[in-house]
Amino acid sequence: MKHDPFQCVEAAPIFHNLSKKAITELTKISVHQQLYPKGTMLYEPEVPLDRMLIVDQGRVKVFQLSQTGQEKIIYFIDQGSMDSEAALFTQQSHFNYAEAMEDTLVCSIGRSDFQALLKEEPSIAIAMLNVLGDRLTRLEALNSYTSTLTSKQRLQNYLMDIGNKRHEQSFELPMKKKDLANWLGITPETLSRQFKQLQKDQLIKLERNQVTIL
Repeated sequence: MKHDPFQCVEAAPIFHNLSKKAITELTKISVHQQLYPKGTMLYEPEVPLDRMLIVDQGRVKVFQLSQTGQEKIIYFIDQGSMDSEAALFTQQSHFNYAEAMEDTLVCSIGRSDFQALLKEEPSIAIAMLNVLGDRLTRLEALNSYTSTLTSKQRLQNYLMDIGNKRHEQSFELPMKKKDLANWLGITPETLSRQFKQLQKDQLIKLERNQVTIL
């Protein structure tokens, strides 16, 4: 399928309510479909935060590493999602690692070009505030997964969220089980037990990585 720069920019949540004129101007200053092969780092800590990213195709894992090298997944960037929105407003460096989980095509908008355009289209700033609010809400939801809920509840809520977003009762897990366990803040062994418990309770069916919500 041929890439459409206008549709790529327009699909980003931060730009949903902008005029076609504004989208056209954003398209002019954006870089499209930069390829990151599977396993490639999009950024690492201390790398300058100077551009907003839009995943056009593929999937990206954002994580931190402890002093002992243990990985902690923070969130995932799926197709059509954005990352590093703060780059458009501030001069800082990245705090996390971002790795392509599969061959990934990324579009981006640089800070200097964006700020020049912002003077002509201030409505973009309002849209940005709404998106940042949504990001905070998602991070709060993640905190509930890893703190107040039991391991069974975390897994069940996650599966329900995936099904609701895809409008499907049956779907393939979008990540490896070890990554899912990491993201939910539980061990792979605990994840395996909770999958079995959800099946025993007749809440799901699981065949390899294919989940069906009953």
